[in-house]
Amino acid sequence: MIKLFKRADFYLILFFCLLGIVSFVPRLMASGNMTATISQRGQVLYSIDLDNIQGSYTITIDGRPSADILVKKGEIGFVRATCPDKICVKTGMLTKPGQSAACLPAKLIITTGKATGRKAPDVITY
Repeated sequence: MIKLFKRADFYLILFFCLLGIVSFVPRLMASGNMTATISQRGQVLYSIDLDNIQGSYTITIDGRPSADILVKKGEIGFVRATCPDKICVKTGMLTKPGQSAACLPAKLIITTGKATGRKAPDVITY
C-alpha cells in the first residue's frame, strides 16, 4: 500500500494553513473609526467618519448623471442615480471596511476603510 502523505507533507500543509490564518489577524484586529471617501474623476470630494455621524443625511452630487448618497452611522451608499443601469444603487449600503461602490457614468466612487493614525501605503501590484 502506498502512502499519499508523509509526515513532512502534513507539516507543510499545516504551516501554510496557519500562515493563511495569521495573515487575516491584523485585519480583524484593526482599530480606528470607519471612514468613507467619495471621489469623482480622481479627486476626493468628501471624507466622512462614519462612526461619528449623528442621524442621517443625503449628499447630492450634481452633474450628468447626478447621484444621491445616503450617509448614516456606520453605513453609506447610493440611493438614487440618473444613470441608465443604476448598478451603483443596486450595490446597496456599504457597511464594512474595504467595500466600494461606483457609478461609472458619473465617474463617482465610494470606498470605505478604517482610519489609522498613520498613513499606510495603498498599493496593488500585479
